[in-house]
Amino acid sequence: MKFRAILLAVALAACGQSGQTGPEAPSASDTPNAIDLGIDIGRAGAMLNSVESLTAERPGADPDATTEADLARRLRETVWEYNAQSSQLCAKGLFAEVSCGPAYAPVWLSEPANATPSLEDIQLRTIAVHEEVQRLWAAVCDDARSRVTDEQEKMSVCPME
Repeated sequence: MKFRAILLAVALAACGQSGQTGPEAPSASDTPNAIDLGIDIGRAGAMLNSVESLTAERPGADPDATTEADLARRLRETVWEYNAQSSQLCAKGLFAEVSCGPAYAPVWLSEPANATPSLEDIQLRTIAVHEEVQRLWAAVCDDARSRVTDEQEKMSVCPME
């Protein structure tokens, strides 16, 4: 899968090579085209897949999971992941009542990577994120449980401590 993503990224990147250093503004005669925009969006996704696969095994700093900066970063990443999953579910027409609303965007989501909020602030943020994620998780898990007939199996659907 990752090999295909890399191959796609290379192919798409090769198609977009030019001598220009930045994006060019569309001329007055150019009108947006949904197909071209879809390709451009796909190209950005392919580039991100390449970044992920090419850096997966690179050694790097092992962040301390208990510092305020790392906790805040991980919480922001959780919100980004939640928003991406909600968007993907909405696009598929699944769980629209909880997945098709506006993206969850608390003001602290745009903090810089080195932001160090207090532990009290992180706790309040975590509670708010849990409430938001809980709605989606509960809808998906309730649906999954409703499709399982074996009572023993039902207990293993979405277990949480």
